[in-house]
Amino acid sequence: MSYSGGRHPARLAWLQALRQPLLAAQWSLGEWERVVRLARRLRLLARLAEVLMDAGLMERVPPQARRHLIAEQRLSRWRTSAMLWTLERVATMLGDAPYPRVLLKGGAYIGQDLPIAAGRLPSDLDILVPQLHVSDAQARLTQAGWNAVELDEHDRRYYYEWSHEVPPMTHPLLAMELDLHHNILPPVARTHVDANALIQRLRPSNWPAWQVLDPADQVLHCAAHLFHDSELRDRIRDLVDLDGLLRHFGATPGFIARLPERAQELSLEEPLALACHFCVRWLGTPIPADVVESIESIGPGRIRRAWLLPLLSTALMPTEPDDSPPLRQDLAAMLLLARYHRQRMPLRLLVPHLWHKVRAGRLAGNDEVVKPAGG
Repeated sequence: MSYSGGRHPARLAWLQALRQPLLAAQWSLGEWERVVRLARRLRLLARLAEVLMDAGLMERVPPQARRHLIAEQRLSRWRTSAMLWTLERVATMLGDAPYPRVLLKGGAYIGQDLPIAAGRLPSDLDILVPQLHVSDAQARLTQAGWNAVELDEHDRRYYYEWSHEVPPMTHPLLAMELDLHHNILPPVARTHVDANALIQRLRPSNWPAWQVLDPADQVLHCAAHLFHDSELRDRIRDLVDLDGLLRHFGATPGFIARLPERAQELSLEEPLALACHFCVRWLGTPIPADVVESIESIGPGRIRRAWLLPLLSTALMPTEPDDSPPLRQDLAAMLLLARYHRQRMPLRLLVPHLWHKVRAGRLAGNDEVVKPAGG
């Protein structure tokens, strides 16, 4: 028996077309106008186009909407090609380096040809190497023409002492930004992940030079990436990714039932519980009722859930195309930003770090100096 959590929010009903494309064939022109505008903003329009194309339904879409779908699909395929070209070049640049090279997030999904890989709009490539070898990997990339963004002394210290990645790198001949990681969360964060535990369970990707995280770790990384981030507005695509990962890997018997144990090993119980809550209730992700119970039992306690879930619900729910974000969403986003900073660094580091961000005019955004939407 799987748990679906009752009715899903009516405002998200259109997302069901990503799994049941025949639903889209019933939309009126007015509904298509709303979906096209929402899906583009949420970076799901090309995904919808790929689903409709695979189902042979594109010709049943009104011409006014079809041209937007096809244009976004072409953009997605171009950007995916740019990522593949970058992957090949980076693999060559790292040469015979004697350590694993791991694809993360969108690159990993594309590298495994997962269903959620279709229709992505990647703008950066996230890779991970063991922390002991970060300097070597960065030196090889620098020698091959990759350059890190210019940083002041404080930001350099932030990246090299407190962060889980080095400063973003760009190449004059390649369209992707490159993010070189040694962990999936900062080493000074309240939630500490043992990167060695991730590396011990790596799996091969479709490309010999690259590996990916274990499927369970991919689910947990996706959850941590969403629920440990500074901005949750317009992040429904991340929930769609989580839903897709759980449906795809969940086809393996016992996979979902093993997630709570792995989450405890990696100290990622809360992100998993939050992912389970929203995927089940908002997207109808099929998770067995006993596993839902098990996941919720290791997640936030009753008092924490009482304030955290309403804040996340308010921030995550996308506003309609012609509406401005309501005041309650602004307030929720502000409180969640405070939670993000408090989780990311201890107070002895956080206070001077925030003061530096205030002086640099970056307090409202991510800690990262350069971080465009993509992946």
